[in-house]
Amino acid sequence: MPEVLEIDGNALLEKYGNGQKRQRLRKNVQLLFLGLTAEETAPLITLLRTSRISPRGKQVNSEQEFLDALSERSWDLILCTIDRDKFTSKHAVSHLKRLDKDIPVIQIIPSSDSQLLLQGLKNHLQAVVPLDEKELVLISIRRELDHLDYRRRLRKAEASLAEETKRSQQLMDSSRNAIGCCHDGKLSYVNESFCELFGIENKDKALGKNLAEFFTYEDRHEFIEQLQLIERQESNDLLVQLTAQRSDRSEFAANLELAPIEIKDALGVRAIFRVDEHNVSHLLSEDLDFVSGLFNKDHLQKQLEQITQKALRGGHDCSLIYIELDQLDQIKAKFGHEGSDQLIRDVSALLQKKVNKAHLLTHPTENAFVIVFKDPNIQTAQSFSENLCKVIAKNRSSAAGVEVQSTCSIGIAVINDNTPPPTELLQRATTAIANLREESPQGDGVLLHIPESLSNECEDDEFECIRNSIENNEFKLLFQPIVNLTAEDQTAHHYEALLRLKNDEQGELSPNEFMSAIGDSETAIKVDRWVIEQGLKHLKRSLNQEHKNVLFINVSAHALGDKKLLTWLSGVLRKNNIPADRLVFQISESDISISPRQAQIFAEKLNKIHCRVCVKHFGSVPNYDNMLTSIHSDFVKLDGSFISDLGKDPEQDEQFMSMAAQLKSLNKVTIAPMVEQTKTMAHLWKAGIDYVQGYYLQPPREKMDYDFFAE
Repeated sequence: MPEVLEIDGNALLEKYGNGQKRQRLRKNVQLLFLGLTAEETAPLITLLRTSRISPRGKQVNSEQEFLDALSERSWDLILCTIDRDKFTSKHAVSHLKRLDKDIPVIQIIPSSDSQLLLQGLKNHLQAVVPLDEKELVLISIRRELDHLDYRRRLRKAEASLAEETKRSQQLMDSSRNAIGCCHDGKLSYVNESFCELFGIENKDKALGKNLAEFFTYEDRHEFIEQLQLIERQESNDLLVQLTAQRSDRSEFAANLELAPIEIKDALGVRAIFRVDEHNVSHLLSEDLDFVSGLFNKDHLQKQLEQITQKALRGGHDCSLIYIELDQLDQIKAKFGHEGSDQLIRDVSALLQKKVNKAHLLTHPTENAFVIVFKDPNIQTAQSFSENLCKVIAKNRSSAAGVEVQSTCSIGIAVINDNTPPPTELLQRATTAIANLREESPQGDGVLLHIPESLSNECEDDEFECIRNSIENNEFKLLFQPIVNLTAEDQTAHHYEALLRLKNDEQGELSPNEFMSAIGDSETAIKVDRWVIEQGLKHLKRSLNQEHKNVLFINVSAHALGDKKLLTWLSGVLRKNNIPADRLVFQISESDISISPRQAQIFAEKLNKIHCRVCVKHFGSVPNYDNMLTSIHSDFVKLDGSFISDLGKDPEQDEQFMSMAAQLKSLNKVTIAPMVEQTKTMAHLWKAGIDYVQGYYLQPPREKMDYDFFAE
């Protein structure tokens, strides 16, 4: 039975959750369809799903509808077609410029036309692509979304930088320590504490003076040498003790902290004078981790900010090596802090021997060590990391008289002139470790983070591998429970059959990742039949064991037009004595939009043989309100993007509640997929959702073995 979690004291919700790792979430994208019909938008939505994008769209046709939509929310992309009405794409771009809206516009045309391409680019559209060139459409959309993301991040970074610069200025102004900033050795800024310390009447009398003049003659040469190290970027910060001299010629011992700083877009040096020796030693101790004796998280953060800023200027490439001990948690659980601390101390001592002092070695969290490897050659960093991995695995530590050891997993992220902020840089390294452990759960390896944009360049080769796997019939079925949220359903236990393709290059692939590689409908229908046949075998086996299971099976758009499929299905059901109402066939909302008549006939035939129907991805196409009137369905599975967005925006939450209430009024049984968090469960309970599904309950498994809270 899954582990019970406490959720705000709610006894019903305590039944759900088992702490399994999360499934890979898609990127939610808000689309505005201008002038496109429902038949044109549906294939675009289906295409985007194959690229791990969850599209949420709205359809507009007139100028007023367009302006109203712009005021409703922030849109990620506008897809339009050839101009059919008075309100054209050129008018739309004009409104975007007038309102200063940064939303890329892509025009989808029926077929390749150089004149339409030229005209679209003249109208300042980001791209003009023919609908029949699906790969080009997808590449163009992904490119514009990536560019938009970069622009948004840049604006956010610029705003944050302006705020931080303002805050830094305020902190320097109000600091009790004397602070002076210089450019080419001359003071360009001093605070009040500086004036007080050196006996200067006002700031104006200090500005423009050479900072070296504020030290005794004997120490000026030493100060200039240290200052030049910072100015030549040979050191990020320095701490030296020199004898300073006031305006009245009196002297005092000053602990001087030098660090690079950017003032009004020019590089300079900040000098902090600390007169009390205790303050300096206290500052240094704050930067150390007491267990390992290495620099801690705060020190790493400060250094990374300087290192990344330096790298962005070019010519200072290096690598971030993130090391996680694989067995530390188990050692801590078995031997307590004594065992884990001893292992950390031993690994720290080992790393200090192996890591040259030219590199930065830190211990930011209990289970992680981070090295900033200051060699520009990434192959050198990888070889060094692989050697560290072997050395750490051989290490033996003694705790409470017992020998303990741990392997490690290492993720590497490149630092260069395109490097992200420190937080995202660390995230890249930990993502590499997560990917490593997906392939090898025990860890004990090294993996370099590859940006997604580069990964996409390998798609052609991957498609060839996928096609080979499909031809060799290398499929398997997994099952994920669909659990009643509102009551303990003792009449049936619901599961979804999930198809996976075993692929040597990429592990197990879901249909979204390989169905686009299937070039013809005949092969796609064969895949659908394989899923149904294998699903029925598992269902028959469970029914023979007196399990009350209901199986949800997905069918592709190709199956909707297969006239022989349902005849074959009814025969299999009769032959194996399987009740038809134990089968629920899931049809994607976008497939229904593309072929509404075929979907309607398919659903009617399923109802005749007493199978049930579920519309999945509900809410993603612009005309989803009309979807349920065109096809009879027993269940409605909401699009996963709605679930992942819950709790992030009150306005969107309200729209979700309204949609759930509308489905309730139509007597539809609702299912929420991709549930991963406790707080999401609370929102779904409030909305009156009937069933939930996701990694929060249980990831897909090879058996239908979920414990549905039976007494």
